[in-house]
Amino acid sequence: MFQKVKVAYLLAKRDNKVKQPTRGKVKQTKNSRKKSARSNTVRKRKVNQQYGTSQLERDFARDFLDKLGLKYIYQFEAKEIKRYYDFAITVYDDYPFKYEEKDGLKSIIQEGKEFLVSFLIEVDGDYFHSNPSVVDEKNLNPMQKHNKMVDKHKDEWAAMQGLPLLRLWESDIRKKPRKVLSELKKAVEQAKKKRLILENKKKPH
Repeated sequence: MFQKVKVAYLLAKRDNKVKQPTRGKVKQTKNSRKKSARSNTVRKRKVNQQYGTSQLERDFARDFLDKLGLKYIYQFEAKEIKRYYDFAITVYDDYPFKYEEKDGLKSIIQEGKEFLVSFLIEVDGDYFHSNPSVVDEKNLNPMQKHNKMVDKHKDEWAAMQGLPLLRLWESDIRKKPRKVLSELKKAVEQAKKKRLILENKKKPH
């Protein structure tokens, strides 16, 4: 009986009908190859994301700035302090600006100091920028303290340049769109009035 079983095993092995234990390199299955490709794609996206756009900023630009037809520079650089503002808005929409795409957002190209900034916008995450209605300001972590210091520095620079700075909280953008829209419209109207005043001063009387 034992001899017959042994012979049957040898014949099956010869015909490759018996699976041998896997050793060494494991063969990739179709699903594992897909997972590997997906992980590589994600890594590539993170590396290529030059400006570190947050989903909040993208949503804000789409749901508010684009719907109002506003023109802006995304990630406006203040070279003097080596800092960036989320958006620089211009009401000089009749000016022939050049555009580029920054992380999926249609942005005016910032060329020297020729860009006519009407006002600046900072889109602040509740946690990272310590929204007092969400975060206990007495128990801030080092990251939050650093961000508050940077925000103060940016507020001061904008004030020195005579540029209004509109700060919008994440929770308002997500839950109170009417409030955000009202603040935006108000800032735009004030900027347009300021433009008219400046243009009238230049006209000969």
